[in-house]
Amino acid sequence: MINKILAFVQKNLMWLIIVSISSGLMLVYFTGGIAFTPFLCLAAALLMIYPSLVPLDFSKVAEVNKHKRIIIISLIINFVISPLLAVLIGWLFLSQSPGLWLGLILLSILPGGGMVTTWAYKSKADMPLTVGIVFANLIAAIVLAPFYLAIAMNKLTMLITQQAGGSCAVSKATGGVLDCLFSSGGSISALMIIVPIFFIIVIPLLLAYFTQYFYLKKVGQEKFNRIKSKFAAFSNLGMLVVLVLLMSIKENKIIFSRPDIIPKAVLVLIIFYVISLGLAWKLGKTVGGEKGRALVWGTYLRYITLALGLAISLVYQDAAYSLVIIIVVLAYLIQIPSSFWLVNKFNK
Repeated sequence: MINKILAFVQKNLMWLIIVSISSGLMLVYFTGGIAFTPFLCLAAALLMIYPSLVPLDFSKVAEVNKHKRIIIISLIINFVISPLLAVLIGWLFLSQSPGLWLGLILLSILPGGGMVTTWAYKSKADMPLTVGIVFANLIAAIVLAPFYLAIAMNKLTMLITQQAGGSCAVSKATGGVLDCLFSSGGSISALMIIVPIFFIIVIPLLLAYFTQYFYLKKVGQEKFNRIKSKFAAFSNLGMLVVLVLLMSIKENKIIFSRPDIIPKAVLVLIIFYVISLGLAWKLGKTVGGEKGRALVWGTYLRYITLALGLAISLVYQDAAYSLVIIIVVLAYLIQIPSSFWLVNKFNK
């Protein structure tokens, strides 16, 4: 029975995501929504993130040293160009929606994930290189994300405050001539971001490593290879449950008072993904062959499950960040079909 449910989820994931989003929003519309609870952070870590990390082949960490040039290229794309692209797109389109802007930045600094290896395998990419890219970028995200997010949150929290009727120091001092966006920053430190990252990323990563270690010791590599896909399926099932709960929180009432939010979020996501894919495709063609395909997947895909987990922790700190969740959730609807398209293009 469980196997049938997991297979159904895998086959119809995109439609089930839409159903989950709609169900949550209907609960908000008809009942007023539920209060946010720390339980959602725990649910995200255990139901979504932990099982998504178990299938990663931890024995291939050494591949990072074997493909330094390509992995360095992936790091530059994912942690320099991609965040700058998110900042630019946000500046052009999201200055009136800082919550969406922060969500786009969050997506831009969390590349990869287990789905990279799935899609890379389907497109006959270089798998050892793919795993090396995934691990290198995951480690870089753990180190860099707290600093990137602290800077972004300090800037954008001021915009949120200003739009809520408040003001920031630079706006007051200049009589509103200068916007809060140009202020020097707020009081959010990287340390405040490190704590949720530890619980949302590091602990699930350690649990995934030891789960894989004990499974391999008990059943061996061949049997583990047959069952590890079930962990990814469990992650997707857990994600659907968390999505319903997330979209049900009362802070999402803002969607009904501002109907422009979802179209605006979808627009900027399309722009971000199209530019990202164009750049990844160009680099992949330059590298060529199976290694080029690995680079494409490692620089195009975002680790949305992880981004969603961190978005939940941000909302736990401040409910004003609820729009961060909206744009992260909608990213599934762009990334999944575009990945199917990309696999077909590779396999022509």
